[in-house]
Amino acid sequence: MMRSLWSGVAGLTTHQLEMDVIGNNIANVNTTAYKSQATGFADIFYQTVRNGTGSGDTTATTNVSQLGYGNKVASIYTNISKSGSMQTTGNAFDLMITGDSFFVVSSDASTDPATRNFSRDGAFTIDAEGSLVTQNNGFYVLGIMGDGNIPRGGNVNLTNLKLISDDTMTIDGTATSASYFRGNIDSLDHELSSDEGKTLRLEVFGRDGEIYTLKYSLTDGGDDADNTFNLSLKSIQDSNGNLITNTTNSSFDLVYSKNTGRLVSAGGSANGMVHMEFGGQAGMIGPIDVDFTNTSNFASLNGNHTSSFYGYRGDTQGLNQGYANGTMTGLSVTDNGSIFAKYSNGQTVKIAQVAVAEFNNAMGLEKVGDNLYAQSLNSGEAMIMDITYDGGYMTAGVLESSNVDLAKEFTDMITTQRGFQANSKVIITSDEMLQILKQLKR
Repeated sequence: MMRSLWSGVAGLTTHQLEMDVIGNNIANVNTTAYKSQATGFADIFYQTVRNGTGSGDTTATTNVSQLGYGNKVASIYTNISKSGSMQTTGNAFDLMITGDSFFVVSSDASTDPATRNFSRDGAFTIDAEGSLVTQNNGFYVLGIMGDGNIPRGGNVNLTNLKLISDDTMTIDGTATSASYFRGNIDSLDHELSSDEGKTLRLEVFGRDGEIYTLKYSLTDGGDDADNTFNLSLKSIQDSNGNLITNTTNSSFDLVYSKNTGRLVSAGGSANGMVHMEFGGQAGMIGPIDVDFTNTSNFASLNGNHTSSFYGYRGDTQGLNQGYANGTMTGLSVTDNGSIFAKYSNGQTVKIAQVAVAEFNNAMGLEKVGDNLYAQSLNSGEAMIMDITYDGGYMTAGVLESSNVDLAKEFTDMITTQRGFQANSKVIITSDEMLQILKQLKR
């Protein structure tokens, strides 16, 4: 009878602990990326009242007879694999992980933090120093800076992501390295025989990221041939309209076929490409390869005898146009955690990437509060990687909600309450039986 008392006490204790777990789950029903917990019970030890026996010639076997002493909490496990629902926030730095990965964060801003924690809570913001940090506790989000990719391994060096700095706020311009001319030259165009010729302008970027205007003159070449022309660079202006000196000779002939009107050579080159160099003050402009293969020499169809001949920055594929100096205008995050900076010159540059970690046994992670986990002996070593390595991805502008199932929690609450009541009834009944036994001696 005393054994039933202790079994009842054990039942009360375990059901109280289960209620504590349920209460914590319900309290965190709206906690970002919270992972619900569940309680597992196990019976305790047993007292053997009678040993089992084997069979004999005239007797059968008998089973062992044992009395138990209640139960205990065997485990409190975390439902780490079940994802919460998607909650839209509109904040570009709110990130949700789809997959089994965890964000890597640290309270240490050093290049290789000694202490790392892990989280599914992707509510991030940029602090006063320009670093990407968690909103709730200011931990630094770890990854790599620059346009590289995150290697996979257990000892990958990570750093805090300083997104706003002197290195990222501006981007240097790039010089134009290619251009092309397109259109038709009409041999009867009167502008070609004038003293100044037909004026053409081409805007290019220099090595300093500034815009320069190249002023060309297209003439008939000063000869009687109606299929040869000359294009010469007359002047160069900077972005303020000031003339700058150029010490190189930039004049070349264009020769077309008399029969087909197609280009034969440009500057003596049969492939239609001319390489232009600049000197003096104009040396800030890089060398430019000019393509004339898209030009022709035909009579105008409308009879006006005008030349439609124009120059364009970049090659015919739109590449190598160069660009001006730029300042950051925005940041965006892609599905692999890469962070791109957008600049006023139209350029988009990868400046960092958020790292993630996976574990052999994520259920073995230790909860340390503030939506953080710590590595433990049972979780295994953190494996740092690019989130897309195993098919996962990040979604910007959303957060992962708690995975608590209220219907299940309320059902567990009912069964826990009934279990607690039943165990208390065992204690009450055992006490009443002891009272009856005590009264036998009257």
